[in-house]
Amino acid sequence: MASTTPPDDRNALQDQARDWLVRLTSGRATTVDAQDFKRWCGQSPLHAQAMTEATRLWDAARPAAQAVAQRMRAAAGEPPRAAGAMAWPRPGRREFLGAALAAGVAAFVVVRPPARLWPALSDMTADYSTGTGEQRQVVLADSVVVEMNTQTSFNLRPSAEGEPAAVELVDGEAQVLLAPARAAPFRLSAGGGQLVAAVGSRFNVRATGPEVCVTCMAGSLELRYGDQLLVAHEAQQLNYGRQGAGVMRAPDLAAVTAWRERVLVFNDTPLATVVDEINRYRPGRLIVTNAELGRRRVQARLRLEQLARVETLIAASYGAKVTALPAGIVLLG
Repeated sequence: MASTTPPDDRNALQDQARDWLVRLTSGRATTVDAQDFKRWCGQSPLHAQAMTEATRLWDAARPAAQAVAQRMRAAAGEPPRAAGAMAWPRPGRREFLGAALAAGVAAFVVVRPPARLWPALSDMTADYSTGTGEQRQVVLADSVVVEMNTQTSFNLRPSAEGEPAAVELVDGEAQVLLAPARAAPFRLSAGGGQLVAAVGSRFNVRATGPEVCVTCMAGSLELRYGDQLLVAHEAQQLNYGRQGAGVMRAPDLAAVTAWRERVLVFNDTPLATVVDEINRYRPGRLIVTNAELGRRRVQARLRLEQLARVETLIAASYGAKVTALPAGIVLLG
Protein backbone atom coordinates (compact mmCIF):
# COMPACT_ATOMS: atom_id res chain seq x y z
CA MET A 1 0.00 0.00 0.00
CA ALA A 2 1.35 3.41 -0.92
CA SER A 3 2.20 5.80 1.93
CA THR A 4 -0.42 8.50 2.61
CA THR A 5 2.05 10.71 4.48
CA PRO A 6 2.66 13.98 2.55
CA PRO A 7 6.19 14.18 1.11
CA ASP A 8 6.88 17.40 3.00
CA ASP A 9 6.08 15.66 6.29
CA ARG A 10 8.34 12.71 5.45
CA ASN A 11 11.15 15.07 4.48
CA ALA A 12 10.74 17.00 7.72
CA LEU A 13 10.96 13.79 9.77
CA GLN A 14 14.08 12.71 7.88
CA ASP A 15 15.67 16.09 8.56
CA GLN A 16 14.78 15.79 12.25
CA ALA A 17 16.23 12.28 12.40
CA ARG A 18 19.53 13.48 10.95
CA ASP A 19 19.52 16.40 13.42
CA TRP A 20 19.10 13.89 16.25
CA LEU A 21 22.08 11.88 15.01
CA VAL A 22 24.23 15.00 14.97
CA ARG A 23 23.05 16.10 18.44
CA LEU A 24 23.54 12.69 20.04
CA THR A 25 27.05 12.34 18.62
CA SER A 26 28.17 15.94 19.20
CA GLY A 27 29.91 15.13 22.49
CA ARG A 28 27.49 17.45 24.34
CA ALA A 29 24.48 15.13 24.59
CA THR A 30 22.87 14.83 28.03
CA THR A 31 20.48 12.42 29.70
CA VAL A 32 17.73 14.98 29.04
CA ASP A 33 18.58 14.74 25.33
CA ALA A 34 18.28 10.96 25.58
CA GLN A 35 14.84 11.24 27.16
CA ASP A 36 13.70 13.78 24.57
CA PHE A 37 15.00 11.53 21.81
CA LYS A 38 13.06 8.54 23.12
CA ARG A 39 9.90 10.65 23.23
CA TRP A 40 10.52 11.85 19.67
CA CYS A 41 10.93 8.26 18.41
CA GLY A 42 7.76 7.23 20.24
CA GLN A 43 5.51 9.86 18.67
CA SER A 44 4.58 7.60 15.76
CA PRO A 45 5.83 4.64 13.72
CA LEU A 46 6.92 7.16 11.07
CA HIS A 47 9.28 8.85 13.55
CA ALA A 48 10.92 5.53 14.40
CA GLN A 49 11.11 4.63 10.71
CA ALA A 50 12.80 7.95 9.86
CA MET A 51 15.47 7.29 12.49
CA THR A 52 16.02 3.77 11.22
CA GLU A 53 16.46 5.08 7.69
CA ALA A 54 18.91 7.73 8.88
CA THR A 55 21.11 5.12 10.55
CA ARG A 56 21.07 2.99 7.41
CA LEU A 57 22.22 5.77 5.10
CA TRP A 58 25.76 4.45 5.34
CA ASP A 59 24.74 1.39 3.31
CA ALA A 60 23.93 3.68 0.39
CA ALA A 61 26.71 6.15 1.08
CA ARG A 62 29.69 3.91 0.35
CA PRO A 63 28.84 3.16 -3.31
CA ALA A 64 27.77 6.78 -3.82
CA ALA A 65 31.12 8.05 -2.57
CA GLN A 66 33.00 5.56 -4.71
CA ALA A 67 30.95 6.62 -7.73
CA VAL A 68 31.82 10.27 -7.04
CA ALA A 69 35.53 9.47 -6.96
CA GLN A 70 35.27 7.46 -10.18
CA ARG A 71 33.39 10.25 -11.96
CA MET A 72 35.98 12.78 -10.81
CA ARG A 73 38.83 10.72 -12.22
CA ALA A 74 36.92 10.02 -15.43
CA ALA A 75 36.15 13.74 -15.90
CA ALA A 76 39.84 14.50 -15.54
CA GLY A 77 40.68 11.88 -18.17
CA GLU A 78 42.52 9.69 -15.66
CA PRO A 79 42.72 5.92 -16.00
CA PRO A 80 41.38 3.75 -13.13
CA ARG A 81 43.83 3.60 -10.25
CA ALA A 82 45.45 0.23 -9.61
CA ALA A 83 45.82 -1.02 -6.07
CA GLY A 84 48.89 0.52 -4.48
CA ALA A 85 49.48 2.93 -7.37
CA MET A 86 50.60 6.51 -6.86
CA ALA A 87 47.78 9.01 -6.29
CA TRP A 88 46.83 11.06 -9.33
CA PRO A 89 46.30 14.82 -9.00
CA ARG A 90 42.81 15.61 -7.77
CA PRO A 91 40.39 18.50 -8.38
CA GLY A 92 40.27 21.37 -5.91
CA ARG A 93 38.30 21.19 -2.68
CA ARG A 94 35.34 23.19 -4.04
CA GLU A 95 34.90 20.94 -7.09
CA PHE A 96 35.41 17.87 -4.90
CA LEU A 97 32.66 18.82 -2.44
CA GLY A 98 30.39 19.98 -5.24
CA ALA A 99 30.65 16.62 -6.98
CA ALA A 100 30.02 14.81 -3.70
CA LEU A 101 26.93 16.85 -2.89
CA ALA A 102 25.64 16.32 -6.42
CA ALA A 103 25.57 12.60 -5.69
CA GLY A 104 22.75 13.22 -3.21
CA VAL A 105 22.08 12.78 0.49
CA ALA A 106 24.05 9.55 0.74
CA ALA A 107 27.23 11.28 -0.39
CA PHE A 108 26.49 14.24 1.89
CA VAL A 109 26.62 12.11 5.03
CA VAL A 110 29.97 10.72 3.91
CA VAL A 111 31.43 14.20 3.45
CA ARG A 112 30.17 15.21 6.92
CA PRO A 113 29.71 12.05 8.99
CA PRO A 114 28.42 12.87 12.50
CA ALA A 115 31.19 12.19 15.02
CA ARG A 116 32.88 9.62 12.74
CA LEU A 117 30.02 7.14 12.96
CA TRP A 118 31.27 6.15 9.51
CA PRO A 119 34.31 7.08 7.38
CA ALA A 120 34.50 10.49 5.71
CA LEU A 121 34.68 10.75 1.93
CA SER A 122 38.36 11.76 2.14
CA ASP A 123 39.06 8.48 3.96
CA MET A 124 37.16 6.37 1.44
CA THR A 125 38.94 7.89 -1.57
CA ALA A 126 42.44 7.73 -0.05
CA ASP A 127 45.08 5.50 -1.61
CA TYR A 128 45.24 3.39 1.55
CA SER A 129 42.77 3.28 4.45
CA THR A 130 41.60 1.15 7.37
CA GLY A 131 38.11 0.88 8.82
CA THR A 132 37.01 0.98 12.43
CA GLY A 133 38.92 -1.65 14.40
CA GLU A 134 41.01 -2.65 11.36
CA GLN A 135 44.82 -2.67 11.29
CA ARG A 136 46.90 -3.16 8.17
CA GLN A 137 50.52 -3.33 7.03
CA VAL A 138 51.51 -1.70 3.73
CA VAL A 139 54.93 -2.28 2.14
CA LEU A 140 55.84 0.51 -0.27
CA ALA A 141 58.15 -0.05 -3.21
CA ASP A 142 60.98 2.07 -1.82
CA SER A 143 61.90 0.02 1.30
CA VAL A 144 59.23 1.56 3.55
CA VAL A 145 56.85 -0.39 5.80
CA VAL A 146 53.76 1.46 7.04
CA GLU A 147 51.74 -0.17 9.81
CA MET A 148 48.29 1.45 9.90
CA ASN A 149 46.12 1.64 12.98
CA THR A 150 42.31 1.85 13.01
CA GLN A 151 40.54 4.68 11.12
CA THR A 152 43.71 5.67 9.28
CA SER A 153 44.14 6.87 5.71
CA PHE A 154 47.05 8.15 3.65
CA ASN A 155 47.93 9.13 0.09
CA LEU A 156 51.10 8.89 -1.93
CA ARG A 157 52.29 12.21 -3.36
CA PRO A 158 54.92 12.77 -6.08
CA SER A 159 58.24 14.19 -4.88
CA ALA A 160 61.00 15.88 -6.84
CA GLU A 161 62.12 14.10 -9.96
CA GLY A 162 64.13 11.00 -9.14
CA GLU A 163 63.06 10.91 -5.48
CA PRO A 164 60.67 8.40 -3.88
CA ALA A 165 57.04 9.40 -3.37
CA ALA A 166 56.09 11.14 -0.13
CA VAL A 167 53.25 10.09 2.17
CA GLU A 168 50.38 12.39 3.12
CA LEU A 169 48.71 11.17 6.32
CA VAL A 170 45.08 12.28 5.98
CA ASP A 171 43.93 11.03 9.37
CA GLY A 172 44.68 8.42 12.00
CA GLU A 173 47.84 6.76 13.29
CA ALA A 174 50.67 4.81 11.70
CA GLN A 175 54.12 3.49 12.49
CA VAL A 176 56.74 3.82 9.75
CA LEU A 177 59.88 1.69 9.41
CA LEU A 178 62.62 2.65 6.96
CA ALA A 179 65.00 -0.07 5.89
CA PRO A 180 68.73 0.66 6.32
CA ALA A 181 69.16 -0.17 2.64
CA ARG A 182 66.93 2.74 1.60
CA ALA A 183 68.89 5.24 -0.49
CA ALA A 184 67.12 8.48 0.47
CA PRO A 185 65.37 10.07 3.47
CA PHE A 186 61.61 9.59 3.78
CA ARG A 187 59.09 12.45 3.66
CA LEU A 188 55.68 12.52 5.31
CA SER A 189 53.18 15.34 5.76
CA ALA A 190 50.48 15.47 8.46
CA GLY A 191 48.44 18.28 9.99
CA GLY A 192 50.33 21.02 8.17
CA GLY A 193 53.75 19.72 9.23
CA GLN A 194 56.47 18.31 6.97
CA LEU A 195 58.56 15.44 8.35
CA VAL A 196 61.84 14.10 6.99
CA ALA A 197 63.08 10.83 8.50
CA ALA A 198 66.66 9.62 8.20
CA VAL A 199 67.43 6.25 6.64
CA GLY A 200 66.92 3.40 9.13
CA SER A 201 64.51 5.40 11.31
CA ARG A 202 61.32 4.10 12.90
CA PHE A 203 58.62 6.43 14.15
CA ASN A 204 54.97 6.57 15.19
CA VAL A 205 52.77 9.42 13.94
CA ARG A 206 49.33 10.15 15.36
CA ALA A 207 47.02 12.74 13.75
CA THR A 208 43.57 12.11 15.22
CA GLY A 209 42.73 15.66 16.26
CA PRO A 210 44.02 19.24 16.10
CA GLU A 211 47.39 18.20 17.57
CA VAL A 212 49.86 15.85 15.87
CA CYS A 213 52.22 13.68 17.92
CA VAL A 214 55.27 12.03 16.34
CA THR A 215 57.37 9.63 18.43
CA CYS A 216 60.86 8.69 17.24
CA MET A 217 61.59 5.05 18.09
CA ALA A 218 64.93 4.86 16.29
CA GLY A 219 67.05 7.14 14.11
CA SER A 220 66.10 10.79 13.77
CA LEU A 221 63.33 13.05 12.44
CA GLU A 222 63.24 16.62 11.23
CA LEU A 223 60.01 18.62 11.43
CA ARG A 224 59.23 21.82 9.58
CA TYR A 225 56.05 23.46 10.90
CA GLY A 226 55.45 27.01 9.76
CA ASP A 227 58.70 28.87 10.44
CA GLN A 228 59.84 26.33 13.05
CA LEU A 229 62.44 23.63 12.38
CA LEU A 230 62.83 20.91 15.05
CA VAL A 231 64.78 17.67 15.28
CA ALA A 232 63.88 14.59 17.35
CA HIS A 233 66.09 11.61 18.12
CA GLU A 234 65.38 8.18 19.61
CA ALA A 235 62.84 8.22 22.49
CA GLN A 236 61.81 11.81 21.77
CA GLN A 237 58.44 13.21 20.67
CA LEU A 238 57.49 16.05 18.35
CA ASN A 239 54.14 17.68 19.13
CA TYR A 240 52.64 20.40 16.95
CA GLY A 241 49.34 22.11 16.24
CA ARG A 242 47.53 25.33 17.10
CA GLN A 243 49.92 26.16 19.93
CA GLY A 244 53.02 25.75 17.78
CA ALA A 245 55.58 22.94 17.88
CA GLY A 246 57.86 21.46 20.50
CA VAL A 247 60.11 18.50 21.21
CA MET A 248 60.17 16.48 24.46
CA ARG A 249 61.25 13.13 25.79
CA ALA A 250 58.67 10.42 25.07
CA PRO A 251 56.93 9.50 28.36
CA ASP A 252 56.29 5.81 27.61
CA LEU A 253 57.38 4.16 24.38
CA ALA A 254 55.59 0.90 25.26
CA ALA A 255 52.27 2.74 25.62
CA VAL A 256 52.79 4.54 22.29
CA THR A 257 53.31 1.28 20.40
CA ALA A 258 50.86 -0.94 22.33
CA TRP A 259 48.24 -0.67 19.60
CA ARG A 260 50.46 -2.83 17.38
CA GLU A 261 49.85 -5.64 19.88
CA ARG A 262 46.10 -4.85 19.78
CA VAL A 263 46.26 -3.36 23.27
CA LEU A 264 45.25 0.09 24.59
CA VAL A 265 47.16 1.39 27.62
CA PHE A 266 45.83 4.21 29.81
CA ASN A 267 47.92 5.69 32.61
CA ASP A 268 45.99 8.04 34.92
CA THR A 269 43.88 9.19 31.96
CA PRO A 270 40.49 10.97 32.30
CA LEU A 271 37.62 8.65 31.43
CA ALA A 272 36.34 11.11 28.80
CA THR A 273 39.69 10.84 26.99
CA VAL A 274 39.64 7.05 27.34
CA VAL A 275 36.18 6.91 25.76
CA ASP A 276 37.30 9.11 22.87
CA GLU A 277 40.12 6.67 22.15
CA ILE A 278 37.89 3.58 22.51
CA ASN A 279 35.47 5.09 19.98
CA ARG A 280 38.14 4.82 17.31
CA TYR A 281 38.16 1.02 17.60
CA ARG A 282 34.50 0.01 17.86
CA PRO A 283 31.37 0.66 15.78
CA GLY A 284 28.80 3.13 17.10
CA ARG A 285 29.63 5.77 19.68
CA LEU A 286 30.12 5.92 23.45
CA ILE A 287 29.20 9.35 24.89
CA VAL A 288 29.96 10.48 28.46
CA THR A 289 27.08 12.71 29.56
CA ASN A 290 28.25 13.29 33.14
CA ALA A 291 31.14 15.75 33.49
CA GLU A 292 32.19 14.39 36.88
CA LEU A 293 32.26 10.85 35.48
CA GLY A 294 34.34 12.06 32.54
CA ARG A 295 36.98 13.42 34.93
CA ARG A 296 37.48 10.08 36.73
CA ARG A 297 41.04 8.83 36.27
CA VAL A 298 41.64 5.50 34.56
CA GLN A 299 44.53 3.07 34.91
CA ALA A 300 43.84 0.24 32.51
CA ARG A 301 45.20 -2.11 29.87
CA LEU A 302 42.48 -3.22 27.45
CA ARG A 303 42.70 -5.68 24.60
CA LEU A 304 40.78 -4.68 21.50
CA GLU A 305 38.65 -7.81 21.84
CA GLN A 306 37.25 -6.39 25.10
CA LEU A 307 35.92 -3.20 23.52
CA ALA A 308 32.75 -4.66 22.00
CA ARG A 309 31.05 -4.57 25.42
CA VAL A 310 33.34 -2.12 27.19
CA GLU A 311 30.35 -0.11 28.46
CA THR A 312 29.61 -2.95 30.89
CA LEU A 313 33.16 -2.68 32.27
CA ILE A 314 32.77 1.07 32.68
CA ALA A 315 29.41 0.64 34.41
CA ALA A 316 30.84 -1.96 36.81
CA SER A 317 34.02 0.01 37.56
CA TYR A 318 32.60 3.53 37.88
CA GLY A 319 28.91 3.06 38.54
CA ALA A 320 27.95 4.68 35.24
CA LYS A 321 24.36 4.45 34.04
CA VAL A 322 24.24 2.93 30.55
CA THR A 323 21.58 4.03 28.03
CA ALA A 324 21.59 2.28 24.65
CA LEU A 325 20.18 4.22 21.67
CA PRO A 326 19.77 3.50 17.95
CA ALA A 327 22.77 3.72 15.59
CA GLY A 328 25.00 2.01 18.16
CA ILE A 329 25.04 5.11 20.39
CA VAL A 330 25.54 4.45 24.11
CA LEU A 331 25.21 7.19 26.75
CA LEU A 332 27.28 6.88 29.93
CA GLY A 333 25.94 9.01 32.77
